[in-house]
Amino acid sequence: MHWAVLSDYWPAILHGLSVTIQITIVAALGALCIGVLIGCLHQTRSYALRRVIDAYVELIRNVPAIVKVFFLYFVLGWEGMESAIVGLAIHQSAYICDAVDAGFRSIPKEQSEAAWALGHSRSEVFIHVLLPQTWAVSMPSITNQLIEVLKNSSIVMLIGVQELTFQAQQIESDTFRGFEAATAVTAIYVTLAFGIAWLAHRFEQRMSRSK
Repeated sequence: MHWAVLSDYWPAILHGLSVTIQITIVAALGALCIGVLIGCLHQTRSYALRRVIDAYVELIRNVPAIVKVFFLYFVLGWEGMESAIVGLAIHQSAYICDAVDAGFRSIPKEQSEAAWALGHSRSEVFIHVLLPQTWAVSMPSITNQLIEVLKNSSIVMLIGVQELTFQAQQIESDTFRGFEAATAVTAIYVTLAFGIAWLAHRFEQRMSRSK
C-alpha cells in the first residue's frame, strides 16, 4: 500500500468532493420538493390526477437513473451538471412521493373525521392535522432517498462530470493505485451519508420538540 500517493491528488479529490456535494444538495432539494408536492396531490379527490401521478411514479421508478441522465445530456443536449441534477432529482422524486403517500395512508381516517366534526375545513385538516404527522412518519424513508441521491451522484462521471468517483478513476489511471483511491473516496461517501442521516435525525428531534 502506498497511501502517500494520494497526497499529490488532494486538490483533485477536494474538487470532486465539492462537485459531489453541490449535485447532492441541489438534486436532493429538487427531489424533495417534487416528491412531496406530487405525494400531496395524490391525496386529492381527482381520479384523473391520481392516475397521472401513478403513471409518473411507475415510469420514473422503472427507468434507471443513468438513462434519465443520458437522455438529458445526449438527446436534449443539456450541460453535464444540469443533466446530473435534474436527472437525479426526477429519479428520486418518485420514491419520495411513495414515502409521502405511505405516510398519509398510515394516518387513521378517524383523525380527519374528528377534525371535520370540530368545524375545520378540508384545507385546515390537511395542513394542520395530516401533513405534520405524515412528515414525521415519512422522514426515515425520505432520509434514505436523500442518501440515495448521494450514492447515485457517482453515475454522472459517465457524462464527464468531475465528481468524486471521476477523480478516483483519474487517480487510478495516472498512478495504478486504484485501491488507495477507491478506499479514500469510499470513506468520504460513507462520511457524507452519515452526515445526511445525522442532519435528518436532528431535524426530526427539533420537530418533536416543537409539537
